Amino acid sequence: MKRITEKIKKFDLIASLIDLVFVLAALALLAYFFTILVEPQFITQVINTTYNVLGFTLTSAQLNAGISLLIGYLIVFVPLTFSHFKRLRSKDVIEMDQWTYRTQFLYAFMSLFTLNPFSFVVRLMMATEILNVVQEYGLKQALLNVSNDIKELVTGKTFKRIRERRALRKQETESQADLERISRQDLVVKVLVMVATYTFLTMIALFIFIPFYWMMITALKTHQELSNAVTPRMFIGISEMQWVNFKVALTQFNFSRYIANTLIVGILSMIGTVTTTILAAFAFSRLDFKGREFIFSILLMTMMIPGELYTITNYITVRNLGWYDSFYALIFPFMTSVFYIFFLRQSFKQIPDTLYRAAQVDGCGDFKYLRRVMIPIAKPTIITITILSAIGAWDAYIWPQLVAPSEENWLISVALRSTSFVTGEGSDARPVYNLQLAATALVTVPLLIIFFSLKKYIIAGVGRSGTKG
Repeated sequence: MKRITEKIKKFDLIASLIDLVFVLAALALLAYFFTILVEPQFITQVINTTYNVLGFTLTSAQLNAGISLLIGYLIVFVPLTFSHFKRLRSKDVIEMDQWTYRTQFLYAFMSLFTLNPFSFVVRLMMATEILNVVQEYGLKQALLNVSNDIKELVTGKTFKRIRERRALRKQETESQADLERISRQDLVVKVLVMVATYTFLTMIALFIFIPFYWMMITALKTHQELSNAVTPRMFIGISEMQWVNFKVALTQFNFSRYIANTLIVGILSMIGTVTTTILAAFAFSRLDFKGREFIFSILLMTMMIPGELYTITNYITVRNLGWYDSFYALIFPFMTSVFYIFFLRQSFKQIPDTLYRAAQVDGCGDFKYLRRVMIPIAKPTIITITILSAIGAWDAYIWPQLVAPSEENWLISVALRSTSFVTGEGSDARPVYNLQLAATALVTVPLLIIFFSLKKYIIAGVGRSGTKG
C-alpha cells in the first residue's frame, strides 16, 4: 500500500470537475429537448414531426432516442460523479494499491465510451501515475506485461505451466491428497450454497423490480399500442419511447400546487414527529417516574391495533375541532408515532447510564444532556426516523382523501387518483394508461432518489436500534 500523492489528488480533482461539467451539459441539453417537444392536441394523439436542434433537423424518433441516451447517461454518471467528489472529500482514502490504478483505467475507458475525451486523458494520466507509484513501472511496461501474457497463452506456455503443476500434485502424499479432496468437497458445498442464495436473492429482486419496470415501459408507449395490442411488449426501442407523455402529464396536471401541499404537510408533520419522538423516547429511556413501564406497555399495545380502526374516531375529533378540509387535519394527527418512539428508545437505552449520572454530577440538566449527548449519539436513528416520516407523508392516501376533499388541499397521492387522464365521456370514457403511469413515475422517482441517496443512514439507524450494547 502506498500513500496517495498530491499530484494524483490534482488529477482526480480535474477529472471529477470535467465529469461534472459534462453532467451539467447533459442536464441542460435534456431540459432543452423536453422544452421543444411538441405536445399533441389530443392526449391520445401521436406526434410525428421534425425539430431543429442546434442547427440539425431531427425527427420525433431521433429526438426520443437522444432523450433516452441522455437519461441513460445521467443514470450512470450522476452517481459516479457524486462518488468521485465524495472520495475527494473523504479523509479516510489516503492509500492506494494495484486495484486503484485498474479502477482508474476503467473510469478512463468509460469516459471515452461516453464521448468525454478530456476526462479520458486526465484519468489515463492519473492511472499511469498511480501505476508508477504502486508498481514502480509505467504504462509501457504494463502493456508489455499484458502482451507477454497473451503470447504465453497463444503459444501454449500457460498450458505447459498448468500441466507442470498437475504433475507436481501427483507427487503429493496420500494424506495431502485426502486433505485436498476434503477441501474440494467443502468448496463444492460452499459454491452450491452461494448459487442457491444468490439465485433466491435475484428472484426476489426481479419480483420487486418488474412492477417498476412495467410502470416505466407502459408510460413510454403510445395510447394506440396499449389499446390495440393483444400481447403487450416487454421491450421497446429507444426511438419508440414517447417522452412527450411526461411533458403532457406535467402540463395537464397541476403538479406545482399538489407537490407544494405535500411538501408543506410532510415537512411540518416530520418536524412534529421527530420532536415528540425524541422527547418521549428520552422520557421512557432515562427519566425515572412512576408508571413508566406500564404507560410504555400500553403504548406498545396500541401498535397491535390496525390503524384503520382509528380512522372514525380521528375523523370525529377533526370535525369537532373544526379542522375538516384544512392542513391542520393533515398535520396534527400524524405528529407522533408509537413505533418511532419505540425505535428511538432502543437506541437511547444503549447509551450507558454512567454518562447520565456523570452529567448530573457535573450539573448538566436533562434537556442539555439530551441535546449535547443523546441526540448526537443517536443521530443515525433520528435521521432514519426523519426519512421514513417524510416518505410516509408523501405516500399517504386514505386519510388525506377523507379529511381534505377540496382540490386546493389535495396531496400528490390524492391528486394522482382523483385527476384521471381519460378519453371520451360518460359510459365511453376510457383511461389513458400511459399518461396515468407517466404521472405516477414522476411522483415515484423522487422517492427512489431519496432512498438510494440516504440508504446508508437508514441501514445504520436500523442496525443501531436493533443491537443491545
